Amino acid sequence: MLKSIFRTVLGLTLAVAPLSDALGAAAPTWESPHELSVEESLSRMALIPFPQEVKAYKGKLTIKGMKVDFVGDCKGKMLQAALQDFKVANTGTKGELTVIFKLDKDALPAEKAAEGYILKITKKDVVIKGATEAGMFNGWQTLRQMIQSNAGESIPCCTITDWPAFRYRGFMQDCGRNFRTVERIKQELALAATLKVNVYHWHLTDYPAWHIECKAYPQLNDPKHRTRDKDDTYSYAQIREVIEFAAARNILVIPELDMPGHSAYFDRAFGFKMHSEQGMRIIGELLDEFCKEVPAELCPIIHFGADEVRIPNAAQFVDFVTKKLQSHGRTPMQWASNRDLPVGEHSIEQRWGEGADLVAKSIPAERIKRRAFDSTMGYANLLDPALLVRRYFFMRPCGSAAGDELKLGTIICIWPDGRVDNKENIPGMCAMWPGMMAMAERSWKGGAADGDALPLEMPAPNTEAGRAYALFEQRMMRLHKTMFAGEAFPVQPESAVQWTVVEPIPTAKAAEVREQVLKGDTAALKTRKAYCANLYFRTRPDTGYLGMFTNTKPGHTVWAVTTIHAEKAGKQKFMIGFDAPARSNRRYSGVPKNGQWSQCGTRIWLNGAEVSNPRTYKHAGKFQKHGNEWGFELPLDPEEIWWVQEPVEFELKKGDNTFIIEQPYHGEYQSWGVSLIPVKD
Repeated sequence: MLKSIFRTVLGLTLAVAPLSDALGAAAPTWESPHELSVEESLSRMALIPFPQEVKAYKGKLTIKGMKVDFVGDCKGKMLQAALQDFKVANTGTKGELTVIFKLDKDALPAEKAAEGYILKITKKDVVIKGATEAGMFNGWQTLRQMIQSNAGESIPCCTITDWPAFRYRGFMQDCGRNFRTVERIKQELALAATLKVNVYHWHLTDYPAWHIECKAYPQLNDPKHRTRDKDDTYSYAQIREVIEFAAARNILVIPELDMPGHSAYFDRAFGFKMHSEQGMRIIGELLDEFCKEVPAELCPIIHFGADEVRIPNAAQFVDFVTKKLQSHGRTPMQWASNRDLPVGEHSIEQRWGEGADLVAKSIPAERIKRRAFDSTMGYANLLDPALLVRRYFFMRPCGSAAGDELKLGTIICIWPDGRVDNKENIPGMCAMWPGMMAMAERSWKGGAADGDALPLEMPAPNTEAGRAYALFEQRMMRLHKTMFAGEAFPVQPESAVQWTVVEPIPTAKAAEVREQVLKGDTAALKTRKAYCANLYFRTRPDTGYLGMFTNTKPGHTVWAVTTIHAEKAGKQKFMIGFDAPARSNRRYSGVPKNGQWSQCGTRIWLNGAEVSNPRTYKHAGKFQKHGNEWGFELPLDPEEIWWVQEPVEFELKKGDNTFIIEQPYHGEYQSWGVSLIPVKD
């Protein structure tokens, strides 16, 4: 058998490759924005995002009870919500730990004061200082993570001085296509706040419906004009409730009323287009009503979409809407790509779909000429979990180490475009929480190092980038098991898995090469080392052909070999998959036939014996889609998404177990890769 020089140990021990096996000189370098030794010293504290500065002292603080004191006029809605979310009573509660909130206008320099804080933990008490209530709220979230992720055990004495690199760190939910209840939205906002996320981009309207209460034109709420969630409407009272709930958690809500594109509901309700003369008159009234019901102090920014549409009066339309919003004291915001309407002079732009730049970079910093949010790292519904996390962890928002008056920050977007019957499945299908954690890490921490190429071919574990990613995985999984327990979390640690990859061979020669690989006779074959359980050879064009072999065309085959070490013989669970369907356009290779691993001819050998897929599929052999299928109404089935299915069990022997995976590349509809992820309890 071909023996990989790497091993994955199931348990706590990782046999790390020697230095001589590291990536060559051509590999990209990357430096962590903080000392990894400091992170290792706080390994039991699952802090996401990791603080900017940590100074540790001797000693620990044992927490058996808690009371809270306030110094200065700082007990506002944010701190009340913070204590409520953590179920801590107000001043006077008996307990051994006193947490002191202290409003101090000089706590941090002016450029760090808006959301920065100083958290000092001694053996006696905890002091959280900030120049603003938002800063103290963020300090509380750090303390809360230290306590909850550490299962109530002692926390180290230290001083943390912290502030965000970027002003805005957000997530977007598409409730226009798949309605989410107010109760669920509030749950997600409360959790997002623990990650110091401070923007909720609320996409409220889309092709299926105008889900906002409409007093001027009730026909917009008529179920007969809707194609999904026909009876679901957000009242203005509910919209205000969500905005106020978010504001109490330092989150700004940016509602999106998408126009003139994505507005088929409008055509059905009125019989003419939104950008027509009659249509513009009506949307003017709709904006008047919305702005009257949702005042500017609650909602200073309104997103009006303007994406994926071509109209003859584009400039006139944009000018009309932006002036209307400005007349109500709002800052307009628009999507910004080469497929959208021109961005108005006074609008914030939200960058997406940067075309060929997806292969290498998000937004080159020099391209940002106006206030901008960066949403180019990849939509949560388009990428699979590991690639989503990697891209947000390594790529720099706005192509920069930190934000400024133009580079505002980033928004991770969740677009489950197709109908979803059970809306509770959306976070798992789209890896919302792992992606949000990576986004929160990078947008808060910033970092000068250019890591744009790393998500495509991951660095060796003994490099700084490899160590940093493995440590982040530990923090992420610890939060998942504590503060985010019960939430869908389709990610397992992947950095311990290491491979030898036989580079692409024409599929016509597969039989000959297969025999060589199985015999271990690979001297004449070109191989390379690869790292992490998820290998991306070449993804679909809608993700920019990401991966190790971006120039390889269909009609080639790759072999990937890894060795898994088991401390004892028995069954081991693995998350396993070979394509990542886009949850928007459903373009992918489909559900495997029973007994097979994919519809593309994937084969697996374990310790020299070929193994078949033990799963039984009710949709076996279906759903292969070579082209886009926009606007589909057939809900995605969990069988179509490998990471939400139950893991596969393999029978391992004690010691080393060698997996060989043969993966052909059939067509560009296929996201060509391999995922074999050991599941740890």
